[in-house]
Amino acid sequence: MELSAIDAQGASALDQIPESCGKVTVGCSDVAGIVQAVIDSSGILRAEHIELQGTVHELEKDQRKVAEASDEARLLSARAIERLGQGTSQIQSSLLQITNLLDLVETLATHVTGFAAAMDQVKRCSKDIEQIAETTNILALNATIEAMRAGDAGRTFAVVANEVKTLAGETRKATDEISDVIETLGAEASTVIERIEAGAKASNEAKSSVASIDATIAGVSQLVEEVDQQNDQIARATGMMTGHVDRVQAVIESFDHAATENEQRLEAAHSRIEDLEMTASEMFDRIVHAGLSPQDSVMVDAAKAKAREVERLAHEAIAAGKLNPDQLFDSNYREISGSNPKRYRTGLMDWAHDHWRHVLDSAAHDDNRVMAAACTDMNGYLPTHLSQCSQAPTGDVMHDTRFCRNGRIILDTIDQKAKHSGAEYMMAVYRQENDGKSYRVVRNVYVPIFINGRRWGDFELAYSFD
Repeated sequence: MELSAIDAQGASALDQIPESCGKVTVGCSDVAGIVQAVIDSSGILRAEHIELQGTVHELEKDQRKVAEASDEARLLSARAIERLGQGTSQIQSSLLQITNLLDLVETLATHVTGFAAAMDQVKRCSKDIEQIAETTNILALNATIEAMRAGDAGRTFAVVANEVKTLAGETRKATDEISDVIETLGAEASTVIERIEAGAKASNEAKSSVASIDATIAGVSQLVEEVDQQNDQIARATGMMTGHVDRVQAVIESFDHAATENEQRLEAAHSRIEDLEMTASEMFDRIVHAGLSPQDSVMVDAAKAKAREVERLAHEAIAAGKLNPDQLFDSNYREISGSNPKRYRTGLMDWAHDHWRHVLDSAAHDDNRVMAAACTDMNGYLPTHLSQCSQAPTGDVMHDTRFCRNGRIILDTIDQKAKHSGAEYMMAVYRQENDGKSYRVVRNVYVPIFINGRRWGDFELAYSFD
């Protein structure tokens, strides 16, 4: 009785071996997928890091240009201050001379105004002289008349009166000439006075302009000095920026070194996990071949039946002349324009879509544990796929990756091993591509397909018990 109990426990343990092996294989594939995802993310980070490095380098170049421009600006502002100081002295000297000249113009205007007043006074004196000459002439005339009345006694007086009369006439003539000259001189003086008054007015305005120029020059000097102060601040800020950029560059270099080491470690870990994944798949394959996993054996039998059906359809089509071997084994993969992921067309694609696709659909319909079914040639080409995976492309990469799988070429390491296997079937656990960003771990049966004694490829049945 005790021996029977031991045998029962041993039998139970043996029953758990295939399941445990399957779980280990699935776990290895899952971990390998996670590590691969981390590696892919690291690759994206590295690309962003390289871009960031380029940005920092460009920033460093720009900062150097700013520093050079700031230094040049400081030199220019220093020269400008120096030259402006020299120019200011010269301009101020010139403005002082102009101011003195304007003062002279104002003084001349004052003197000309006095001259005009003197001319008026001379004109009045001339009129007075003319009046006196007129009076003298009248007196001389009266004296001549009285002398004639006096006879011989007044003859001498008559001569004197006549001379006085002549003198009065000459005086009047002189006063007339003086008046004419004064009139002419007065007219010219009026013109000069008007011009001098206009010049005096302009000189006042010029003085205001000179004062404005002086103030403007002072303002310009102040602005240049402020610019020089700003350049000093820019130079200090540029120096601080240089320090920050250097620190950022050092951090980036440190990150790059750490990221490189982590990537190398991840690559090594991924390689080991893939080796472990391959070893686990081989263990899984041997267990199923040994008949120790009945549930997997059921899936193997289903895959074999579908493979024979695929072979039968191809043989019948060739015999009926509806398919020729060259068309069947066509490896001239012509890329379908605009496809993403890339898809290809061969001479077999349309026939396979019409005749093999329903076999694949029936495999998925017969057992809900079936995740996918496909026919792949020796190069990993899928001329057709499940109807749900043979939809028309939309241009959306995630959609097309998941639902437009007919025409794809997929040949991973485990697929290549299956193509080189001479066994009647091969078992594997691998990561099946989903939408390009995620995956699912499936168990897979590879059953060789032979057409007229020549191996075309494999019938694949992917399934999961989870």
